[in-house]
Amino acid sequence: MYEIQWFKVESNIFSNRKIQIILNLPEGDTYFRVWIHLIALAVECNNNGRLEIGEEKPMTIQNFSKIMGKSNKKIAKILEKFIELEMLKKEGETFLIKNWDKYQSIEKYEKVKLQGRERQRRHREKLKNESEKSNVTITQSNGEEKRKDLEKNKEENIREENNNGFREYKLH
Repeated sequence: MYEIQWFKVESNIFSNRKIQIILNLPEGDTYFRVWIHLIALAVECNNNGRLEIGEEKPMTIQNFSKIMGKSNKKIAKILEKFIELEMLKKEGETFLIKNWDKYQSIEKYEKVKLQGRERQRRHREKLKNESEKSNVTITQSNGEEKRKDLEKNKEENIREENNNGFREYKLH
């Protein structure tokens, strides 16, 4: 399964013959809105264009009616038109968006998703490598600072305490 939060609508949707037929029907705008709503529901169902309430529990005309705020009679009429135009099909009691995979380009989505994962993996690898280089530089820097401190201590006067006070010694 795929998990998408969007659906594909082509920019030439209004040039589609079936959409043109729908829009020229009485209340064609309502038919079109129901079509878009069905596509959105199919995305939510996340089951290859199948319109279901739960796992293998098909949505009924009554479900569509409640969800879309239309009468059962109106929804039944609209769904029949979609079936007649071969936009929707019915398998047993389940309504399906016809040609869902082709219509929504799921293969392309999966390909883009894989490319995204690969791009993210390369990015993380690059960050990891940069971080490792950065840590090496810091470590070298710390080592150089310690070496400089030791050299400085050798050159400085070192004091040793005795009973009479301090004596200074110079190291060469």
